[in-house]
Amino acid sequence: MGTIKVSLPEPMTIDGKEVRELEFREPLGADIEGLIGTESLGKSVTKLASSLCTNIPLSEDEIRAMSAKNYLSVSEVMMGFLG
Repeated sequence: MGTIKVSLPEPMTIDGKEVRELEFREPLGADIEGLIGTESLGKSVTKLASSLCTNIPLSEDEIRAMSAKNYLSVSEVMMGFLG
């Protein structure tokens, strides 16, 4: 199982550290199965990003609070997983 790195257009500060890149593991079928068709696309993207982030634990609320540019960068990758 590989990982995908997402460069953030705007650095984030998390726990006092500047973060310029997030790393996500590739999802398993079970990660995606419960999301398709049951949630809105935005909620699915947020849940998936929260559960797949490996370098920094991020809650769904922290993902929602990202700047629009950062959220779009992350959501582009997550939507690719959701197909």
